[in-house]
Amino acid sequence: MLSTWRKSPSKLLKYSQKIRFPEKLKGTKLEKWADYWKNLVIDYRQMLQELRSDIQDEPMKALKWSLVIATMYALAKNNPNEMEFKDTIKRMGNEIALVNEDCLNPKSIDHLRFIDMCYNQGVIHYRSFGLVSFMYTSDLSESCDLYKAHCKYMQPTYFSLPSKIIDVGLMGRWWNIYIKTTNYDVNYNNL
Repeated sequence: MLSTWRKSPSKLLKYSQKIRFPEKLKGTKLEKWADYWKNLVIDYRQMLQELRSDIQDEPMKALKWSLVIATMYALAKNNPNEMEFKDTIKRMGNEIALVNEDCLNPKSIDHLRFIDMCYNQGVIHYRSFGLVSFMYTSDLSESCDLYKAHCKYMQPTYFSLPSKIIDVGLMGRWWNIYIKTTNYDVNYNNL
């Protein structure tokens, strides 16, 4: 299969060299379009030949690049979204409802209540960067029309942004909520 894949660009070039345009089509857009595709095939063929020689010359470098690309693909494919965050909150709320109040971890409960309060106020936001996602809060909701919301001098600085991040989503999981609710049914104050 690989040998036919290698031969197909050269076969395509042979066919393209055999094709002749009639005199009335020379210099038209159709001929320019055909030349464009012919040159594109030549360029990609040359690029694949250089890639093949580079892989044969430095196989460890090729392996490292392949692993980096595969890792980035896996991160992008498993990047969680806001619906998964909401589902996690609801699932944890349902599991917590089944536990006696004396056994609940106060830190887990406070964190979930804070997230609910942020959703009720409309100050929680979602941002995805392809490989990783963030849930963060803002000072005011988007529907707020106060002077503070529009003044560029009263906007948060870049140094205050890390303190606004509630959760980080990576590899299909929201990590902060996972860490804070792992032992939601263990009250360390009663031990």
